[in-house]
Amino acid sequence: MVNTIFCAHGRLACAMLESVQMVYGDVNVAAVEFVPGENASDIAGKLQKLVNAYIHNEWLIAVDLQCGSPWNAAATLAMHNPQLRVISGLSLPLALELVDNQASMNVDELCAHLTTIARQTCVVWQKRETAEEDF
Repeated sequence: MVNTIFCAHGRLACAMLESVQMVYGDVNVAAVEFVPGENASDIAGKLQKLVNAYIHNEWLIAVDLQCGSPWNAAATLAMHNPQLRVISGLSLPLALELVDNQASMNVDELCAHLTTIARQTCVVWQKRETAEEDF
């Protein structure tokens, strides 16, 4: 089982967890908010507290934005914890896929799978122009 944390700007992480719970019910995911007045160090403290509970388990922290404060905090922790991975691009399709597979894949398999899913779920619909034939 890959333990999971959603971490994002504002209330996004909590809202994402609530949306996932609408689909799956109770899940093995925690949410960490990044609120005004906090910095990456504050977030790192929150994340570390959660990771310390199961320090020897595999962890995946899903953040909203690469190079933002949640990313920086999570990446700093990952530098010192070989069991921890960080993935950016938190979205509902990614979150649902993560929860659906966190018990059947290890953390590296899960990251590879989520990278594929992220590419597949960003699509654009556009009405095609049809040429009218002259009779």
